Amino acid sequence: MKKVLLLLVLLAPFSLSLQASSKDTLPAFVGIWYVPKLSWFVRYTQHSAIGKPLTVDFKTSSMMSVEGNFAIRRIGLRLGLGAQFENNIISKAYRWGGYLGFKGYWLKIQGSNIAGTLHWSGELPPGSYYNQLDFSNSYFNIDLLKNFKKKRYVDGEWKSDAVEENMGFYWGFGYTSMGFPVEIATLTTEGNPAEDMKFGKPVYDPLYKIKSYNLSGGFDMLRYLCQTGAKHGVIPGMPPMKLALYAATEDRIGFGSGKLTSYSINMAEALNPGREVTSPNSFNVNVHYFLSVGLRYYVKTGPSLMVFAVGYDLEGTAFFPFGYNANNSDDLGLDFTGVLFNHGVSFKLYLAFDRSWR
Repeated sequence: MKKVLLLLVLLAPFSLSLQASSKDTLPAFVGIWYVPKLSWFVRYTQHSAIGKPLTVDFKTSSMMSVEGNFAIRRIGLRLGLGAQFENNIISKAYRWGGYLGFKGYWLKIQGSNIAGTLHWSGELPPGSYYNQLDFSNSYFNIDLLKNFKKKRYVDGEWKSDAVEENMGFYWGFGYTSMGFPVEIATLTTEGNPAEDMKFGKPVYDPLYKIKSYNLSGGFDMLRYLCQTGAKHGVIPGMPPMKLALYAATEDRIGFGSGKLTSYSINMAEALNPGREVTSPNSFNVNVHYFLSVGLRYYVKTGPSLMVFAVGYDLEGTAFFPFGYNANNSDDLGLDFTGVLFNHGVSFKLYLAFDRSWR
C-alpha cells in the first residue's frame, strides 16, 4: 500500500500535466493527506455490564490518503493505478466510468494499520487461550465521490445558500475493510428471549473483520478551493484569503459482512457449555463520522495551484453486528457493539492544474 501511494505521489506532476479528461467537469488534481502518528481507541457497549474484562493497548500508526482525478486524457481513465486495491466494486465502477466518460467524479484511497496488544482479565477455558495477544490488521477505504450543490427548503421552494455553495459539499459511495479486537458479551435464554435473556460468560475475539459498502456525504473546503482554482472564498463575492482556517467533514453509513475468528467461537462455547453459536458471520452496520479542522495556505501560478494545510483529524466508527441472537436454550447469543476512534495531527497537500486558469 505505501509503495503504491509513494508511486502515485511521484507520478503526480506528470499526471497533472496530462490534465483531466477534456470532457470532464473538474480540473486535474491530486490531494495527499498524511497523519504521521495516528492514535486508536475502542469502546464496547456492554463493557461495564460484564465487568470490563478486555483492555486494548493500540500502537500508534500512520494514515495516508490519496485522492484525485488525474488522467490519461484520451480515455479518461482517472487514477487507474490506485483503483485496483482489494478487487472491490468501487474500483471497478471507477475504472469503467473512465472508459464510459462519466464526468465530475474522483477517487479517494486511504490506508493504515490497526495493531497493538490486548489484555484479558476474564476467565479462560483449558487449551490454547491467552491472557495477552498481539494483533495487527490493515485499514483500507476507497470512495468514489462527486460534488453537489446543497439546497434548503425555504418559503415553499428549494434554495441554495451562497456560503454553503463555496464549502465543497459532496456525496459518494465506497468500500471499507478493517479488523480489530472485540469484547463479547455472551447471551443465554431458556426459550423466551423477551423475558429471560441473561449474560453468560464473556469472551474476546483478537481480530473481528468488517467489509462494508458505504454511502457518504460531507463538505471539504480544501478540496473545493483546489477544484475551483481558488476563485471563490466562503464569503460570497470575495476571493479567498491566502491564509485561512479550513474544515472538512464526512458522514458515512455502511452495510456489509462481519466475521469472528474460530478462536472466539470456540472460547464462547467452551465457557458456556451446552450452547452453540449459530454462525461466525454476521451482518454489520457502520455509522461513521470524520472531522478535520486547521489552517491552510495556497499559492497560485498561472494554470497551477498548490494548497498546503495542517490540522487535527478525528474520526469514529460505531459498529452494530446483527445475527448472533439466542432464540432458544441451545443458542449462545453474542453482543459486541462498540465504537472505534482514531485521531491525530495531519498534513495536507493539494496540486491542481487547468489551462483555463491562465
